[in-house]
Amino acid sequence: MRFVDSKGNTIGSTELGRSVLQAAVPELSEEIAEVQNWRSDYLRFFREAAKAEHANSNSALAVATRGLEVFEKSVQTDDGRNLLSVIQEAWRTKKDLVAMVVIKGTGNIVQPQFNAASAVKNHLAEPKVADLVSNLDISRVNENLLIALAGGAEYSPARTWLDWGGSVAIVARNRVELWTELIARARAGAGTLYVPVLKSRVESRDIQELTDAELAQVAGLDLVTDFEAIAGWLSMLARSENRGLVLGGFAYAPGVKHIEVQAVQHAIGRVLTESLPKSRVTLTWLATPTDSYAVGSDFVTDINSRFKARSFTTKLRDLLFGVTKHQPELFKTSTGLELAIIDSTSSLQGPSYALAKRVQRWLAYQQVFADRNVAYIVSPPAKTYSVLSTKILKATYAGAPRFGLVPFEVKEAVDLSAGLLLASLNQPTRMNPMSCYLDLAVHGGLWRLIYSPKSVWRAATIRGIFGLLK
Repeated sequence: MRFVDSKGNTIGSTELGRSVLQAAVPELSEEIAEVQNWRSDYLRFFREAAKAEHANSNSALAVATRGLEVFEKSVQTDDGRNLLSVIQEAWRTKKDLVAMVVIKGTGNIVQPQFNAASAVKNHLAEPKVADLVSNLDISRVNENLLIALAGGAEYSPARTWLDWGGSVAIVARNRVELWTELIARARAGAGTLYVPVLKSRVESRDIQELTDAELAQVAGLDLVTDFEAIAGWLSMLARSENRGLVLGGFAYAPGVKHIEVQAVQHAIGRVLTESLPKSRVTLTWLATPTDSYAVGSDFVTDINSRFKARSFTTKLRDLLFGVTKHQPELFKTSTGLELAIIDSTSSLQGPSYALAKRVQRWLAYQQVFADRNVAYIVSPPAKTYSVLSTKILKATYAGAPRFGLVPFEVKEAVDLSAGLLLASLNQPTRMNPMSCYLDLAVHGGLWRLIYSPKSVWRAATIRGIFGLLK
């Protein structure tokens, strides 16, 4: 995959990020162009873009449309074709590249349990979250087919969906150990798993006759290399299924690879929503709280109140660890409404991560304005294997709860995200750009920290190291 400028010249991910933001927020264009070190300065421009998204009632759509137009034109396949055009064409013509095995489990439905009310009470989630999952009806889970892009990821809700008796079509790479686990999970569970196999990988063999072990050897599709086959397969599913289709973008990759997988997810989402009736498609993402978001000014009132109410002992501790007060930037919209910017970003994630996540949000905005159902689920920091395998992050997560940032256990986070998705499908509501992320936000405390997020990350790491040494 390659990125190009308006003249067709190959560019890097830095130039891509600059050009997308310049188009999205033209008033920032000159300042962005003058930045010498993009990696050290990019976060403030994403923060300014978040403010621009809420300048008036239509600005979220305008910002998103301008930015996505450049993004979509800038991503090409290795042979120089526009990625979106290739996937659009594959949706129409590449319908015979993938075979499929359907596995129906014979186990019992697992009933969900949520601690959403506790999360809201402890400032880890927004109030609507508890309301949505308090009386969740999982008996309706099979009214839709979940298409899980990168559905094998640890943080994907695909496994939970199967446990609840739902149907899942998973796009995941051809990794034997992963597919062995997914197939076994489906067999033992109550749901139905759609397993894709490239026909070129099995030649003339009848995949319906394969054992589970043999199927795991050949199953899987790669988002970055098999996007035409994926588009053709999803087109066939759309024609053969009468249910609603829920397209979930759950892929993550390090560095520039994250832009590439997001570009594919984005193009597939664009094609589905433009090819099928509104009532048939829901787009969903596991969004990150470590981004810049506009929220109501009541967040600042809450933060100030709780900071002021600290005990004497806590104030001494805060002085020792060097944590400082969280002071979100306040701004006013064109109508005089006062909002605040919550900026929980981290430069450690990098500009490619920031761009990929903002592209997701912009597509969500467009779908909201088109009156389509979206589930832009802000998911909390979680104790995933990849996080805990890094010593410094393990220490940070160990110390963070002392300062109001609470990483979730993976199962708890995944189950709650799946619950919010199902609730959104059961009770579709008309959203606005801000409510599309606030209503479904489980941020682990990041958005309501009484301390500066940057100072918390540092203090949590120090506190966590002490704890691990003990």
